[in-house]
Amino acid sequence: MNETKQIFIVGSSRSGTTMMGRILDKHKDIFTFQEIHFFGWHAFKKNMYSTLEFSDAIILLSRLFAIQEFGIFNQRDFEKFNEKSEKILNGKNNLTLIEVYRIFLKFITNESKCKISCEQTPKNVYYIQEILDYFPNAKVIHMVRDARDVILSQKRKWRRRFLGASRIPLREAIRSYFNYHPITTSKVWSSAVSHGNMFEDNPRVYKIRFEDILQNPEDKMIEICNFLGIEFNKEMVDISNIGSSNSIDKDSELGLDASKIGKWKIGGLQQSEIYLSQVFTKEVMSKNGYTLIKFIIPPVFSIFHYITLPIKGLCAILLNINRIVNLKEYLKNLLGK
Repeated sequence: MNETKQIFIVGSSRSGTTMMGRILDKHKDIFTFQEIHFFGWHAFKKNMYSTLEFSDAIILLSRLFAIQEFGIFNQRDFEKFNEKSEKILNGKNNLTLIEVYRIFLKFITNESKCKISCEQTPKNVYYIQEILDYFPNAKVIHMVRDARDVILSQKRKWRRRFLGASRIPLREAIRSYFNYHPITTSKVWSSAVSHGNMFEDNPRVYKIRFEDILQNPEDKMIEICNFLGIEFNKEMVDISNIGSSNSIDKDSELGLDASKIGKWKIGGLQQSEIYLSQVFTKEVMSKNGYTLIKFIIPPVFSIFHYITLPIKGLCAILLNINRIVNLKEYLKNLLGK
């Protein structure tokens, strides 16, 4: 009998976590959730093991239902789930935040007639230890992608709203636009990958490179299915080509698109952006098998990025202020310390 009850797909943003979630969702026993962002946004507003008043537990569960139903950007009408949440919690008092989260995962998964919950929030890479501690039957898939392709995707992420992801609010597209800077984006990538790499020897954590899946989809998914203790079927890799920041979503085109490998080589990034990305990620990139290109002298335009860093950094903090639960932890993750 399969012991895996939860799957957490983690990694730097734009590293293929959504793609992996869609692949696994095609398995009959797995239900893949939206990006829930429980850890960080919800759990650490308080200690995740602190107990809640029954009314607060209802609110938290209703917010989780709203995120799953409408997406992370549309939680305003969470009250419509209050009656459902109250019935599910059935008068249980002194529940912790993480117990409510577990109830949420189990309820949605059972309701979907599945056996395994799959959560695909990239930033859970910073909470792998908490996941392993609280979910003894969970497995973690750590996605890693070439930092330069991640940086290119982050640079163009604001365009997702106009390439098929119409549910993304305009304010979120603006936030994504100002969030991008080659230095901070590189440091975030390095921080996230380094956090995930801390667990690469853990038998419940499986690290896989985005590029390896696209080049050998069936072989790599067989390996992942063996890790998860589930049966592989070929239909799992026939997913729609959506979620790209480089092209319009194409729901009718199925299969994994190997052309997404090395997009940074054919345009979109300035030489200065490539250079800076390598300066701030070279050690982690090399450890994960990515080849760096050599620069005889630094590109002149690199100076511009250094000059604009304080301005872009301040804008990013201001536009993310409602998302930052703990400024100290946010800066720690951002700086990779």
